[in-house]
Amino acid sequence: MARSPGLSPRRTPSQDRSRRTVERILEAATRVLSERGYDGASTNRIAKAAGVGNGSLYQYFPNKDAIVIAVLDRFADRLADRLGAEIEATMRLPWQEAGRALLDVQIRLFEENADLLRIVVEQVPRLGPFDKLAALQRRLTDLVRVYLLLNRAEFREDLDIDATLWVITETVGLLSIKYVLDRPPIPHERMVDELADLVIGYIRG
Repeated sequence: MARSPGLSPRRTPSQDRSRRTVERILEAATRVLSERGYDGASTNRIAKAAGVGNGSLYQYFPNKDAIVIAVLDRFADRLADRLGAEIEATMRLPWQEAGRALLDVQIRLFEENADLLRIVVEQVPRLGPFDKLAALQRRLTDLVRVYLLLNRAEFREDLDIDATLWVITETVGLLSIKYVLDRPPIPHERMVDELADLVIGYIRG
């Protein structure tokens, strides 16, 4: 599904000065969103925090929602890079260790960016398609599929790969997000252990 023109940047900066200006706007928007939330992040506040005039901001973004989507796109890119690095670092480990390490990194990344994560959960359904987040979800799903296929002999005989893939990715994703946003009295390491045990128990039977 194509993104609405009103949620896309007005133009892509081609010169270094323009790229720096856009970067300042996005960095400022990230700070304002983290401090004030979606409702409190006006274009005026973002422009002031970036040290640019409203006219300069509107050269690149038509409205606040376009800025928010750009911030969240960048957030998803950074998540993908960090998770990709973790995947490469743990691929040769036993699948239980690799899976736990990936769970640990995912939750830590969510914790470090809890304010943006809340905006993803609360605002993205209203704003429309979020292509980068969908791409990140597909990447994680593909990773889990690889782990399941490579270690199929260690799991219960009746394991349905496609069904298991959906259950694991949805369950882990939702529980990780609720853990970070709801902040139950569960230490980080305990939460990772509980999730890892849940997944291992499910696929081993």
